[in-house]
Amino acid sequence: MRISILLIILGAGLATYLTRFPLMVISGNREISPKLAKLMSFIAPAVLTSLIAPAIFLREGRIDLSLSNSYIIASVITAIIAYFSKNMLVTVISGIASVAVLMYIL
Repeated sequence: MRISILLIILGAGLATYLTRFPLMVISGNREISPKLAKLMSFIAPAVLTSLIAPAIFLREGRIDLSLSNSYIIASVITAIIAYFSKNMLVTVISGIASVAVLMYIL
């Protein structure tokens, strides 16, 4: 591994730690209100969606909603499998497999 990649990873980890640590020190052992906990439960899905959506819907800098976009079809297949299986490993493997098969076909 190149040293620049290692420095980027360490820097990102340090930035993440330094942005969260002060809040943990200030809040101490206080309880989080149920309303705030409910609000915070939406953060991870929102961030994940903002990271994944461009990869699915953008092709060459343009929005591609056609059926020739294998990522859209694979995403629908993966979402259906995730809904019914409720198993992370099955979902990830089926998602990878569906992208591979669809990219080969399309």
